[in-house]
This record gives sequence, C-alpha cells and structure tokens, in this order.
Amino acid sequence: MARNTKVATSGLSERKHRAIQEAGTSVFLRLGYGSASMDLIAAEARVSKQTIYNHFHSKDELFKAIITDMTAALITPLSMRDAAKSSPERQLRALARDFLTLMLKPSSLSLYRLIVAESGRIPELGGEVYAAGAGRLIAQMADYLAWETKNRRLAVAEPERAAEQFVGMLTGRVQLRALLGVCENPSKEELDGRVEEAVSSFLRLHAPVRSPDYAALHPGYETHSR
Repeated sequence: MARNTKVATSGLSERKHRAIQEAGTSVFLRLGYGSASMDLIAAEARVSKQTIYNHFHSKDELFKAIITDMTAALITPLSMRDAAKSSPERQLRALARDFLTLMLKPSSLSLYRLIVAESGRIPELGGEVYAAGAGRLIAQMADYLAWETKNRRLAVAEPERAAEQFVGMLTGRVQLRALLGVCENPSKEELDGRVEEAVSSFLRLHAPVRSPDYAALHPGYETHSR
C-alpha cells in the first residue's frame, strides 16, 4: 500500500512538473522574461506559486530549464538517418530540409529571439543553449561526415568546420530576415532550391577521388564531381 502511495505521489509530482514547464513556456514566449510573473505561470499551470518553487528554486532556474529543454526538443528530429542504408546526397538533402523547416517555425523564431534577449542578463544561458541545440547538431553532423570520409564516400578534411559551413549555406540571410520580420517566409520552391544548391555545392567540394571502375563496383554511389 505504501509503495502504491509513493508511486501515485511521484506521478502527481511529474504531472505538476510538466504542467509548470508547459505554462512557463507559454508565458515566457508570449510575454518575454521581464513581463512573465511566477503568479501568472502558477495560474496557467493550476498550481500554487510555492509548488513552482518546490520544483524550480527561482524564476531564472525555471527559465533556463525551459529554454534548454525546448532547444533539445527542437533539434531532436534532425538526427542523421542510418547512413549505411543511404547515400550522402539523400542524407544531406533530408537534413537540410528538416533544418530549414525547423529553423523557420514560429516557435523556433520566438525561442531564438528570447535567447538573444536574455543571454546578456544570464551569461551562462547562451552556452547551455548552444550545447543543447546548434552545438549538438554540428557535432552529430561532424561525426557523420567523418564516417562518410572513413568509408570513402566523401573527402572531408575538417568535419566540424565542414558541418558549420553546410549549416551556414542553408541559413544564409533567410533566418535573419525571418527574425526581423522583413519578408514573408520563403515558399516551398524557394526552400527546395536553397537545399539543392547547398547540397550540390557541398558534395562537389568534398567529392572523393574515384578510380574509373568505382561506380561499376559500387552501384549505390552517386557521383557529384563535375
């Protein structure tokens, strides 16, 4: 009986924790850090303010937890697929499309604006968010590029730098214009064109040297050198 009570209490605590984070996310994104109050978050989460402090010791701690979790959740869909079952072209094209779609989502833009606005006030926030988001993506892509180089399907001398360059080709000024609201979001055709240009340029730059009979021995290989 005692064990069942403990499990029930734990489940209730987890639900309250989740409700606080969901309410906090809504309030912070809607109002920004300065205008968000713990009273309002408590009201939207339907818990007492003391309950929030039992889970998060301060407004700063709640804010950092929310931002870090949101960044990690947003970046999760960008994991590289099973490389051995695909080709570099298909892998990079899929990653590029996912990345651009994610980058231009209203929630992503709101999150980015909020991080920039508050990182000066909370110096450690920028580093934590970068590690959970962009840093994690670059590291995953660098590992993938190193794997492709080891298997001689690409020739990438500096995987981490190449990963940053690839993301930079995709981002360009599209993200900045979206953040500043100076233009409408690009059409699907425009985004597809950006993806194709970035992928083809990247593959030409990092195409490995092949012997004349390589394509015949490896039917799955798609050459991009011109």
